[in-house]
Amino acid sequence: MKKWRLWIVLTVLCSLLSGCWSSVPIEELNMQIGVALDSAEESGGEEVANPEGGSHKKPEKIISTYQFTIPQGSGGAVMKSSASSSSFKNYYNMSETSDSIFEAMRQLSLRTRRTPIGHHLKVIVISEKLARSNNLTKLIDFFTRDNDIRPSVMLFVSKGMAKDVLENALPGQTPAFVLEGIFNNRDRNMGIWEPVTLAKVVGPLQAKKSFLLQNVIPIDHETKLSGAGVINGETGKLVGFLDESELEGMAWLTGKGLGGVLKTYNPDNNDLLTYEVKTMHSKIKANVNNGQISFNVKITSTGRYAEVFAEKAKKLHDGIVKKDKALLQKRVLEIVQTTVTKMQKELHTEAAGFGTSLHNQHPAVWRSVKDNWDETFSQIPITYEVNVNIEEYGASDTTAE
Repeated sequence: MKKWRLWIVLTVLCSLLSGCWSSVPIEELNMQIGVALDSAEESGGEEVANPEGGSHKKPEKIISTYQFTIPQGSGGAVMKSSASSSSFKNYYNMSETSDSIFEAMRQLSLRTRRTPIGHHLKVIVISEKLARSNNLTKLIDFFTRDNDIRPSVMLFVSKGMAKDVLENALPGQTPAFVLEGIFNNRDRNMGIWEPVTLAKVVGPLQAKKSFLLQNVIPIDHETKLSGAGVINGETGKLVGFLDESELEGMAWLTGKGLGGVLKTYNPDNNDLLTYEVKTMHSKIKANVNNGQISFNVKITSTGRYAEVFAEKAKKLHDGIVKKDKALLQKRVLEIVQTTVTKMQKELHTEAAGFGTSLHNQHPAVWRSVKDNWDETFSQIPITYEVNVNIEEYGASDTTAE
């Protein structure tokens, strides 16, 4: 009887130790880390869909470019034996054209024996032309359905060809990893918008709520974040862009900036004044008076003198600090108003959270205007209050009395 019990225990243990029975060596897998989606019309009819000798014709609608990492690139034999390690690329890209992103992925099986996997996908970049002509829900449908792809994948838009973004990186770097890592610098530059992932984008698209996607462009063999694309909630399509200064204004308007630089000039002598933003907050208050909607935005910030282009050091008395605060506050007001004017008069799309504030503070009024909110917003007056506090003066001999 004891022997039977022992055999049962051993059988159970063996089954528990067989966890790697379905494992596949990493050398046999294509680890997908980036995807770029372009309109086939932009390519001028590139023959990326039909490898030489192929006869399968597909509708040329979307060019899907997949970036895969090369495991040896992290220090394996290939890197060590390379004649010029500085020029070695630890990634490679493959493109396919189809009206189905899923089909394009499966078409790669005709060109490589290694199985593509999406567990490590980091970024999806969508070209301007494709984003302007297609509802974003359609373009990301495959990625939100696939069980292998994590909802933490970041979304970007790009002026020009999206696949060019995945081609640009300094030697030894991988474009997809660079894009993901840039967001670690949000506390240093207000031109970096909050990361928008698959998980965060589904809700606004379903709720028909407008939002921003970071714009990324290829430049001088590198990738650079440059403003943001504005996605209209009603259509789910890209309607335009905020440039870098306008995106900075959006950061002030929403209070979503984690830090950065504010620069202005003294009108008396044209001296540069640079303020390092340590904190920022914004509160949008919706007012309804006799059926008329208006908004008041209160913006506060604390920071320090980062750079003062003065010919010689001088003591900072209350009058100088007060004047500098006024200059900085005026600059914040200027860039915020520029951003709001862009949304109201050019894009006719509200992506800053004014509708959310109205919804929360006056739900009955919101219900009466939500169906045509973007156009309604374009006519609503907005007032601003800006308070910038300079709390530090730096370690130079320019001191406060």
